[in-house]
Amino acid sequence: MSRPKNAMEIFKHLEKSNCRECGEKSCLAFAGAVFTGAKPIDACPRVDQVTRDLFQGGAGETGDNGEIYFAELKKEVKSCDFAEAAQRLGGNVSGERLILKVLGKDYGVDHDGIFHTDLHVNPYLGVPYLNHVLHGKGVQPKGEWVSYRDIPGGREQYSLFHRRCEENMKRLADTRPGLFEDLVHLFDAKAVEAQFQSDISVVLKFFPTVPMMVCYWDDQDDLGSSLNVYYDSTAIDNVDADSLFYLGTGFTYMLERLAIRHG
Repeated sequence: MSRPKNAMEIFKHLEKSNCRECGEKSCLAFAGAVFTGAKPIDACPRVDQVTRDLFQGGAGETGDNGEIYFAELKKEVKSCDFAEAAQRLGGNVSGERLILKVLGKDYGVDHDGIFHTDLHVNPYLGVPYLNHVLHGKGVQPKGEWVSYRDIPGGREQYSLFHRRCEENMKRLADTRPGLFEDLVHLFDAKAVEAQFQSDISVVLKFFPTVPMMVCYWDDQDDLGSSLNVYYDSTAIDNVDADSLFYLGTGFTYMLERLAIRHG
């Protein structure tokens, strides 16, 4: 993995077709997003594997450290008491697997650290899942919603979280009016009474005790639209701040890929 010195170093490795399939207006804009950590290099569907390996992690991410941490957590799960974890976290044990509901779908893991699910397994979801299983306290949500920047340990990463999660999800909501209906149907989200005077509010459950709320305000009086993400105040008791970062940004990236795939 390479740490690029500037966006132009990334740009020279791109196709330069300005196809916009990554969600940016140009390849140069995409290179800038990768350099700042706003988007991963593989958000470009046309990038080759050599370039992907070269710049995975951009300038502002942990890069392959995420994979290393993922591997360490998989080792820890070998000694995890699944029956105790299921009782603590609201899951169940089936055979040799611990199963939790993740975005409304069964997400299981065995003692070898192998996942069993229809959802795509990657560090953005796998790391928080294992962190939750191993260290989550099982504290029930209170319905008290706070910004990621107000989560203990979140303030330092909020600027990046805002760019990679809230701003990118807002762009999707602006261009795809059916986004929130898709969240309800695909990920078992629940439309709730509008919070913080928003126009739309939906709640997703990454895990039974880790909900996330998305609030969207329409463009009114030419002031522009806005979108904010909130976690329940108890989320930090059930998963760490880094994992909440991964959940929000990784889920947004997944939505971007779905939007590209389905037009």
